[in-house]
Amino acid sequence: MSHASEENARPSEFYARRSHELRGEAEESAARYSRYTFFLVGLGLLACVALYQSVFVKRLPLWAVAGVVPVGVWVVRQRHRCSIKSVQIRSLIEYYDKGVARLGRKWDQLDSGERFIDPDHSYSEDLDLFGHGSLYQLICSARTRVACATLAHWMKAPAKLEEIHARHEAILELRPRRELPESIATAGPMQVTDFRSEFLKIWVGESSPPFPMWAPVAAFLLALIAVILPTVYWAGSIQLHTLWVGFEVVLFTDVVFALTFRGQVKRVMESLETLSIELPAMRELLRIMEQQKFSAAKLKMLADQLGRARPASSDRIQRLLRLIRLVKQRENEWFAYPSFCLLWGTQFAMAIERWRSRYGAQMLEWMAALGEFEALISLSTYSYEHPGDTLPELVENGPVLDAEGLGHPLLEESICVTNNLQLGDSVRFLIVSGSNMSGKSTFLRAVGLNAVLAYMGAPVRCTRLRLSVLVIGAAIRVQDSVVDGRSHFLAEMQRLRRMIEAADHAPLLFLADEIMSGTNSHDRRIAAEWVVRALMLRGAIGAITTHDLALTEIASNGLPGRNVCFEDAGEFGSLTFDYKLRQGVLKHSNALNIAHLLGIDIAAHGK
Repeated sequence: MSHASEENARPSEFYARRSHELRGEAEESAARYSRYTFFLVGLGLLACVALYQSVFVKRLPLWAVAGVVPVGVWVVRQRHRCSIKSVQIRSLIEYYDKGVARLGRKWDQLDSGERFIDPDHSYSEDLDLFGHGSLYQLICSARTRVACATLAHWMKAPAKLEEIHARHEAILELRPRRELPESIATAGPMQVTDFRSEFLKIWVGESSPPFPMWAPVAAFLLALIAVILPTVYWAGSIQLHTLWVGFEVVLFTDVVFALTFRGQVKRVMESLETLSIELPAMRELLRIMEQQKFSAAKLKMLADQLGRARPASSDRIQRLLRLIRLVKQRENEWFAYPSFCLLWGTQFAMAIERWRSRYGAQMLEWMAALGEFEALISLSTYSYEHPGDTLPELVENGPVLDAEGLGHPLLEESICVTNNLQLGDSVRFLIVSGSNMSGKSTFLRAVGLNAVLAYMGAPVRCTRLRLSVLVIGAAIRVQDSVVDGRSHFLAEMQRLRRMIEAADHAPLLFLADEIMSGTNSHDRRIAAEWVVRALMLRGAIGAITTHDLALTEIASNGLPGRNVCFEDAGEFGSLTFDYKLRQGVLKHSNALNIAHLLGIDIAAHGK
């Protein structure tokens, strides 16, 4: 498939065009499949007529009937290829439709990642990392669950500086290679969107008594005897009586052998159905990665991890799948009796168990490498979809956060208002004042989300971002709990205490929205200053928001802080906001506007 036009088109336009083109290909493929089906039916009827004319009427030679067979085989093969092509096209349509949904912020059409929500995480819920309208929905284009879990882990656990730089290099190499996401989207059967790490970890880590070393040899000898007995009888070397006696001995021994290992064989068999579903996609993805040539150190390391052994990891998975297919042959009715005589299920169960004990731990390593590889492709796709976003500059010395053109990643670029922000030695914290709806909470989330993107190695919604390695702590969406007997105020206190404790162990970026809103203005002012002083003593940087102007005094009380504000405009019930961050404290009140919005006539009620 050609991608030549991709470079000259916006991602949204390219995705929409590809989706439209693929729908046309899907209709054509479906029509071709129907033609092959009708042709196959017609060929079958022709073969029946030719057979009748040849065998019963004697008007046609027998070779005329035989000549239909290769044509039929060719049609069946073409029909099968057409079916596979249709599946691949539908997979690509789904991939590009999701790309359109990400760019259009159509959250209902995307995986919300709610399974990764952790209520105890220090910023996950505050910054909308997961759920409806989340960062996860915006950046995750991964197909497999292991890659989705890898991305979620990267979002919740900042990487080390060296790892971030390695991911940057990988993203820059992968970004123009748009054929890789297509290859991943079409790998393996359709709707097999995962190879579940949880299941495979359980399967690999199962502890059970191993088969004795003599068991495979004994099973093979019993099967060999079951094959040799009728062979020597047909050769005339033994009598029928001897054959029956030999079979009775073999069958009795088979029963004893099968019953001896029945429990272990049953345990192996119970996992095969799920394995046969999970592994084909994994094999295809391994093969894709093994065939690539990379220059980025991170990508080369991941590829080497899969391809350095011989046979390659995909070939080893293929062998396991072959063993699974063979053992399932015993379910065929025509093969039931011979399979018992050959101890078919027992022998292949032992072979699968040997594979598990030999390659199981390595398979988990392959799976982890694939998760990283596809997660990096997902980040490169995010970079492609947002060409205006830049890779941040991560530094060792700090704490520092110096951002130009910082915007909220979840907002569309056309409506996203950006601001500048500098935190470091001279200004360690900001007190952001402003009315409700003025953009204070959005600003805090923009800071936090860009930090999350930076620490996972992704591009950020900034024209420039210089950032040191910091631990993120947020108290933006604090929830009370009736079940736990915890009020909103207590929940906020617990969150702030966790921030202070975190700052004891590592440099902290703190973000607190409407701090201490659950108490009176006097106590709020004093307690908020205690929190800020405690964080400053521990070397933290960050921002707090408030609509209580009494808290703005903290920044001028001998602490390295600065007051900034978001203003509103309008009158007589019409509030407007420009969401631009300004220096200083909010100067005017919007009480009259709020009253008008509530429908209260100030003149009628008096001042």
